[in-house]
Amino acid sequence: MPPALGRLLGVVLWLVCLGLGPVMAQAPTVEALKAALPGLQGLERLTAQEDLVSRLESSAPQEALALAEEGLALSRKEGDLEKEAAFLSRIAFGCSQTGDFTKAVQFGQESLALSIKLNNKERIARSRSTLGIAYAFMGLYSKALEEHLESLRIREEMSLETASIVSLNNIGVLYHRMEQYEKAISYYQKIMQRLAQKPDLQRLIQTKLNLGYSEFRLGRHEAALRQHEEALELIGQSPNKTFLAYADLNLGMTYTELKQFGKALKHLQAALVEYGKQDQKHGRAQVLNALARLHLLSGDPGRAVLRAKEAAALAARINAQDELAVSYKLTSDAFEKEGRGAESYRYYKLYVATKEATYTAQEDPRAADMNMRIITLRKDSEIDSLKKERVISSLKLEKGRYTTLLLLISLGFLVSIVLILIAYNKKIRQNRESLEEANSELGRLNTELLEKINEIRTLSGLLPICAQCKKIRNDEGYWEQLEGYISQHSAATFTHGICPHCLDDLYPGSAERIRAKKAGGEA
Repeated sequence: MPPALGRLLGVVLWLVCLGLGPVMAQAPTVEALKAALPGLQGLERLTAQEDLVSRLESSAPQEALALAEEGLALSRKEGDLEKEAAFLSRIAFGCSQTGDFTKAVQFGQESLALSIKLNNKERIARSRSTLGIAYAFMGLYSKALEEHLESLRIREEMSLETASIVSLNNIGVLYHRMEQYEKAISYYQKIMQRLAQKPDLQRLIQTKLNLGYSEFRLGRHEAALRQHEEALELIGQSPNKTFLAYADLNLGMTYTELKQFGKALKHLQAALVEYGKQDQKHGRAQVLNALARLHLLSGDPGRAVLRAKEAAALAARINAQDELAVSYKLTSDAFEKEGRGAESYRYYKLYVATKEATYTAQEDPRAADMNMRIITLRKDSEIDSLKKERVISSLKLEKGRYTTLLLLISLGFLVSIVLILIAYNKKIRQNRESLEEANSELGRLNTELLEKINEIRTLSGLLPICAQCKKIRNDEGYWEQLEGYISQHSAATFTHGICPHCLDDLYPGSAERIRAKKAGGEA
C-alpha cells in the first residue's frame, strides 16, 4: 500500500473511531486508537496519543509512559506547547505509577512551569495534582497537600466537577497516608455526596475502596468488608477493571485481620497477578507485605520472612520508603516468632533507621500534621470564600436572567403596543382617505343637486303666458316662444307636430283624406 494511502486510511479510521461522523456515538477503543495511530500526523496524532496515554496510564503504566515520552518528543518537534505541557504531566503521573518518584517530581515541575507560562488554568491544576501524588509517595505530605488543595481551588473556581472529585480523592488518600483516617473519610464522604448528584461508576468504585481502607485502618473491619465487597460487585458490572487489584488487596488485608486466611490468600494472590500485569510496582510491594502479614498471623513465619524480604527488595528499588519500613518491621516480627532474636533485632534496627531516615529526609508526621493543619485551614478558607463567591455570582447571574427576561417581556409588550398603534394609525389613515373620497363624491352630488334644484326653481312659480299665442314673458320683460323659454331654462328639447283639432281647423282637406285613409285601412 502506498504511504499516502496508508496515512489517509489512518486518518479515516481515526475520525471514525472518535465518532466524528454522524453515525458513530461511542468513544474509540484502545485497540482502535492503537490501530489508527500510525496513520496520523501532527495535531491529530498528538491528540490521539494523549487520549491513548490517558486510557493506559492506570492499567498499563509502562506502555503509557513510553507513549507519553514519544508524544513529548513529537510535541516539541511540532512546537505545540499545549501538548508538550500535557505530555510532561502524563509522564510525571506515569513515573509515580511505576515508582520513579524523583522523575515524577521533575516532569511535574516542568509541566507546571510551562502551564503557568501558557496561563492554562486547567493544565496548571492537573500539574499540581500530579506533583501532589508524587510528593505523597515520597512522604512529603505538607507539600503534597498544598499542591492538592491549590489544584482543588482552581478546579472549583472553573466548575470542573469531575476534576474536583479527583482532587478531593487525592486529599483523602493523603490523609490516610498520614494515618488521619477520620479526616480522610470526611473527604471521601464529600465525594459520595457529589456522586449522588452526578453518578460516575468508576469514581464510586474508587471512593468505596478508599472508604473501606480507612475503615480497615480504624479497626472497623466489618464496615470495611462491606465497602470492599460492594466495590468488587460494581467492578464486576463494569468493563473497566482498573481498580480490581486494589479491591483484591483491600479484601485480602481485611480478611487477614478477620482471620479468614483462605479468602485472604485468594484475594491477595489475585491482586499480585493483576498488579504484575499493570506493572504497578508500588502496588506489588503492598501486596507482598500483606502476604507477609497473612503468613505471620496464620502461623507460617518462614514464608512471612520470604514475602517481606521480596517486598523490601522491590520497595528499595523504587524508593518506596513507607513500604520498605513495613517490610523490615514484618521481617523482624517473623524472626521473633521463629525465636531468632538476633535477626529480629537487626531488622528492627533497619526498621527504626528507615523510619528515622524517612522523617529526616522527608517529613516528621507530627511536623507534617501541623503544617497540614495550617495549609488546610488556609486553603479551606480560600475554597469556602470561592464557594461563597460562586453562590453570589450564581445569584447575580440568576438576577440578571430575571432582569433580562423582564426587559424582554417589557420590550415585547412595547413592541406589541407599537404594532397595535401602527395598525390603528393605518386604519385611521385608510378611514380618512375613504372619508375624503366620500366627501368628494358627496360634494359632486351636492353640486349636481344644486344645479337640478336651480333648474327646478327656474321652471317653478308663476310664469306670465299669453292667453292667445302662449308666449312667455322672461325676466327682462320680453316675450318668448314657450319652447324656447323651456329649452333655455331646462334640459328639454322640442320636436314639432300638429294635433288633430288644429289639423281640422287649419287643414280641413288634409284632415279628411287622412281620416278616409285610416278608415280604408281598418276595413
